[in-house]
Amino acid sequence: MNQSEILQLINTYNSTDRTVINANLKRLMVEHSIKPGDIISLGYARNNVYSWTSKSSPNIPLFEQALNIATAFNFDVKELLKK
Repeated sequence: MNQSEILQLINTYNSTDRTVINANLKRLMVEHSIKPGDIISLGYARNNVYSWTSKSSPNIPLFEQALNIATAFNFDVKELLKK
């Protein structure tokens, strides 16, 4: 992946509806048996992790955080963008 493709991926992530990313994160957590505590163990604040996985919160991980989570749990960050 070259720099322009990385930039395009970041821009796509940042312009994707938050509800899509939120729903995909929850789906991937189930599919990969990822618990909130597993993500917290990567160094993310408990409040942030729970807000990312809450239906009532519009919060999502920043792209760099999402990429780190995807790498740690062996899924493609593009999975978060699927509609």
